[in-house]
Amino acid sequence: MPHTSRNLLHGLTRTWLLIGLCLIVLTWWAGQRSWSTDAYVYDRLLTTRIQPPNDDILIVAIDERSLNALGQWPWPRDMHAALLDRLAATDISAVLFDVVFIEPSRQPDHDQRLADAIRRQGHTYLPIILPETSGRSSIPRYLLPAEPLRNAARGLGHIDIRADDDGTVRRIHLRGRSVPQLTLRLYEDLIEDDRVAPPEVTRHLLSRDNAGLDILIPYRGPTYHYPRVSYVDILEGRLPPSLLEDRIIMVGATAKGLGDRHPTPFGAADGGMPGVEIQANLLDGLLQGDIIRDVPTWLASIFSILPLLVFMGLVRALQFRHMAKLTLAVLTVIAMSTWGLLVSGWWWPPTISFGAVIAASILISWRCQATALTWFQQEIGHLENEPGIIPAPVAVPTKEWGLVLHRRLFSLKRAITRLRNTHRFISDAMDSMPIATLVVDMQGRIILSSAQAKQLLRHYEIPDEGSVHDLLVSMTPEGQAAGRRLETDDLGVLDDQLYKGNDERHYRLKVSSLVTAVDAFEVGWLIGLVDVTSKRQAEEQRASLLRFLSHDLKAPQSSILALIQLQHSASSRLSEKELLDRVAQQARNALTLTDSFLQLTKIEFGAMEKEFVLLSDVILEAIDQAWPAAQQRGIRIKHDIEDECPMEGDRAYLLRAIFNLLDNAIKYSLPDTCISIEARETAKGIVFDIQDQGIGIPEQDLPHIFDSYQRSSGAHLSTGHGLGLSLVKSVIERHGGTIECQSTENVGTRFRLTLPSYSESPGTADVDGTIHDDPATT
Repeated sequence: MPHTSRNLLHGLTRTWLLIGLCLIVLTWWAGQRSWSTDAYVYDRLLTTRIQPPNDDILIVAIDERSLNALGQWPWPRDMHAALLDRLAATDISAVLFDVVFIEPSRQPDHDQRLADAIRRQGHTYLPIILPETSGRSSIPRYLLPAEPLRNAARGLGHIDIRADDDGTVRRIHLRGRSVPQLTLRLYEDLIEDDRVAPPEVTRHLLSRDNAGLDILIPYRGPTYHYPRVSYVDILEGRLPPSLLEDRIIMVGATAKGLGDRHPTPFGAADGGMPGVEIQANLLDGLLQGDIIRDVPTWLASIFSILPLLVFMGLVRALQFRHMAKLTLAVLTVIAMSTWGLLVSGWWWPPTISFGAVIAASILISWRCQATALTWFQQEIGHLENEPGIIPAPVAVPTKEWGLVLHRRLFSLKRAITRLRNTHRFISDAMDSMPIATLVVDMQGRIILSSAQAKQLLRHYEIPDEGSVHDLLVSMTPEGQAAGRRLETDDLGVLDDQLYKGNDERHYRLKVSSLVTAVDAFEVGWLIGLVDVTSKRQAEEQRASLLRFLSHDLKAPQSSILALIQLQHSASSRLSEKELLDRVAQQARNALTLTDSFLQLTKIEFGAMEKEFVLLSDVILEAIDQAWPAAQQRGIRIKHDIEDECPMEGDRAYLLRAIFNLLDNAIKYSLPDTCISIEARETAKGIVFDIQDQGIGIPEQDLPHIFDSYQRSSGAHLSTGHGLGLSLVKSVIERHGGTIECQSTENVGTRFRLTLPSYSESPGTADVDGTIHDDPATT
């Protein structure tokens, strides 16, 4: 698999390199050209940065109200002379006419009067017209104001406004054919008179070498953004002088019928923006140093290529991941860079850069998907050629249709169906395993489990996706302490280890590593928990039988042989009667031991025939059998049986167990004492107590009294083989009950048996699990 991944990565890298080289060349070529989308982006960005107008600029509008008051356009030039005289009476900075005075007036004295007024005002600027040139003539042609006017004006400049291809006015020539723009001419004089200090950004605009310099008009806002007053209001003296002081007056037409209106980035509402207001925006930009220039073409191409290179580098560094996020991030950076440059006074058209990054993302994604589809097709072909592990019906040949993608999808569907069926087959095979089987990863986390294993996990309250370590901690390993966790992840060391569960069942672990077929490295472990409970029981039974034959049954026979050997010597010879009594006693011991051993063996192997039984009758029968021995020793048996105590069990074995307890109580009780027996039915089942006033059992012997061939250290008062209590415990547990013992030396012993009742009786009282000693009775 790593080899396949490297091959795919190398193939995608070659494609990535080819796509990058092609896009770099195309981006450089496209960056040398203008695109309509750049104009749209520029307009949207520019209209989001509306700025307050400069209060030093005031527009004197030749508007509809002035036309209605003063008559049709054009007005006599002596009227403009009167306006200048009104303005000369106030301390204004300059007057800029966006009105053409090219042809001489029909009344020559009017031109002279206007020229005199211009001289008196002292800072009046008049426009020059730059008509379109035809042919290949490079001789500049200017249309200047009438001679007396141009000689009187402080400065001349062109007011040429040329729209872009979409009809919107965005740029202006600051020096068209070596003639400065009218507002630039005014700006130069303001600097020369030390009335303004040029910002650093506009210093290069003052150079005469910048012939043909174009800038983007720094629009401050939409139409009618600058303060304006009506021409007629100034002419008739309606405005206070304070309103005009220290202002640059720009006279121009705003009336819709005069035609001097142009569409701008702010739109063409109300016919567009008047030419005089465009001049005001330009002058405001010069005064504030807020000039927007186009980034040089070669630098714009480099700026367009740079995001492409960054995007391509990130794609390769991240190994063709997160394509959508990378594309969005780089496009966001391009947009923010465009906005930042515009705020700094530079316009960089971002369309080519946007297009290059998007094209790179689409092309690389397409090639990645095409490569992946090709790889899928190859792998699906290899999968279809692999021999199946489950029988499959013969495929009916069908005619393929659709595009290549459709056919590959059909192949993928067949492969997925095959994998799904294989997975289901493996799951069913796991569930059919005759032993509890687990498939875990290298850390022990369970991946698959058979039905028996799931049942085992539920028993220990471990989730199906848990860890095998949690299961093993819940068990007790042979020869080790319970609850100890494996200190290493190498489960192979547990192979053939024996564990014992809390349900007294024994399991042998079989562990083998799982190795991949391709790269031959370990990916997990296959663990089987073989239930060897019956085998362990058989081994214990065999050991018990050997111990019984080799020691316990051999002891009476050895005693009989010893007695016979004593008879050969006159000094140790016994009387015939004494010899026969002792031989008979040893024979009876052997028979008793054999009978007890056989009974215990039958119980442990489940040789019981259960039926409906009244435990009260069984207890009374056991009392009757023990009564002669109790009477012989002067021991009274006191019983308190409240209920009939119905249950399901083997009457003979229950009788044997209860009799053994009663017989032990008689054997280890002192003469003239009392044995108390109580039986009652409770909500928890049948509770049976037997209390004696005997010698008791030492505290250190209590944990072992139910083990086979174990006798208390205080049992020297009576003979026995240590099988009685073991038989009792086996009988009670085979009936689904429990047995407890509480004893105090020289005070007495109490055994409590709890057995399931045949049916729970309503209204019965619960029994406290603590055993309390009854006071001794005499």
